[in-house]
Amino acid sequence: MLCGSCSAIPSANEPQSYLDQTTAATITIVGRPLVFARERPNFAVHMRDYVTLAAASINRAGKLQLVLIGYFWTTFDPHGRDSGDAGKRRDEDRQPDELILIADDRRITLTKLNRTAREAGIEERVNAPAVGSGPPILYTVDLATLRFIAAARSLSAHTRTGETELDYSVWDDRRVALSQWVHQVGGD
Repeated sequence: MLCGSCSAIPSANEPQSYLDQTTAATITIVGRPLVFARERPNFAVHMRDYVTLAAASINRAGKLQLVLIGYFWTTFDPHGRDSGDAGKRRDEDRQPDELILIADDRRITLTKLNRTAREAGIEERVNAPAVGSGPPILYTVDLATLRFIAAARSLSAHTRTGETELDYSVWDDRRVALSQWVHQVGGD
């Protein structure tokens, strides 16, 4: 009897849907986002920069839009910088001009939406990292691309900001959660 009740408990990987009270859009988000990281040993031991990507569908009166919500964050404490550096923003500290996912042998350049998350219909900071308060960046995406990413054997991210290019490895691999989201949203 106890085991039967356990199966009714939803898994953390399952997609979640809610009605955004401010925008009146129905949002379906991935249960757990993908997280990519790159080491920054030049600043501190175990210091990393991260990219969090969460798939979401935005349904506004039957018009469906699929997006990846991106957050760029770091464990770096800027108080440790030299006083001459403290006021300067380096290229690698800004949100990137370009984000590319490398899934198996395919390079997927993500296109930023020219709207804020709120303008797109998402008021809440969904799947936001616990650290950092930067605004989410929305990227347009289609179901076939997300299906490909979820099934990829290898996955990494690459950013470009000005002349600076950075590579990120999968830190928290949630392709299972993405696959469940694709299944639910795509009706597979």
